[in-house]
Amino acid sequence: MTERMVLTVQGMDCAGCEKRLTATVRRLDGVRDAAADHTTGVLEVELGPEADRGAVTARVAEAGYTVTDQEPRS
Repeated sequence: MTERMVLTVQGMDCAGCEKRLTATVRRLDGVRDAAADHTTGVLEVELGPEADRGAVTARVAEAGYTVTDQEPRS
């Protein structure tokens, strides 16, 4: 079973930011897919059952961005 997280991320302002954030989140254990969009400020993440949601938000912060809201989706 997979779970989706939708994060509102502040600080993405170009396509390079999208690529950087997407790549860094995809490298986390348990993340099956990730896609960032700087025009909407949204990061969508598909998680496997072994994924750590807290690790995703921590990785976003480590990359220099701020999570302002998050919404789980099944």
